[in-house]
Amino acid sequence: MLLYSIIFPIISIIAIVWFLFRYLNQKQSLLTVILWAIFWIIVSLFAIFPNFSNAFAKLFGITRGLDFIIILVFAVLVYTIFKLYNRVDKLRDDVNTLVKEIALKNEITLEEEE
Repeated sequence: MLLYSIIFPIISIIAIVWFLFRYLNQKQSLLTVILWAIFWIIVSLFAIFPNFSNAFAKLFGITRGLDFIIILVFAVLVYTIFKLYNRVDKLRDDVNTLVKEIALKNEITLEEEE
């Protein structure tokens, strides 16, 4: 058995447990935990059974299993970047709204200064 066949399942278990703890602490949604758990289970299966990726690749019309894994990882990364971009965009809007509200509440007129 190759070294990555042992290391990736261990990393997968740690990652799934970490996401479960984040869910229990209400820092992660259940959908996110489920999606990441599915991802890490697939990673473990591909590490333990390398030929398993070939079956998935043929299912999606891709010739090699490694190509399928690379496309899968790329899709997960793009999804993660998209989610982060949306979160940052929402935070920027929230900060702008908050700054406007604080500025209006703390407005000082020239008459009050004299």
